[in-house]
Amino acid sequence: MTIVWYVLIHVSLGLIGRDVFHFTNLGALYCIAVSAVVQGYAMWEVHRRSWPMFLANLDGGAPPGAATAARRGYWNRLGRVFIFRVSAFGILTLLIAFLVRGAGS
Repeated sequence: MTIVWYVLIHVSLGLIGRDVFHFTNLGALYCIAVSAVVQGYAMWEVHRRSWPMFLANLDGGAPPGAATAARRGYWNRLGRVFIFRVSAFGILTLLIAFLVRGAGS
């Protein structure tokens, strides 16, 4: 259900920023910056819920090297999900702004 809220947020951002978000370098950077802020909060929510469970599973007596590798893997996966979400929702925001502006504008 939370994905629906984030879709609605980015549709709203596309509607509000239709004059700013263009398929140009600067417009795309603005769109990606706004998407990164919104998805940064989403990733913080994911981290807040998953980190205690991750640490509880890690307390099983794993060797120190394995624990370090597991933590590095956790942050790498979280970073990849963040980049994917910023890209996907940024494209959605650009597309909505383009559709609201009209193809001729």
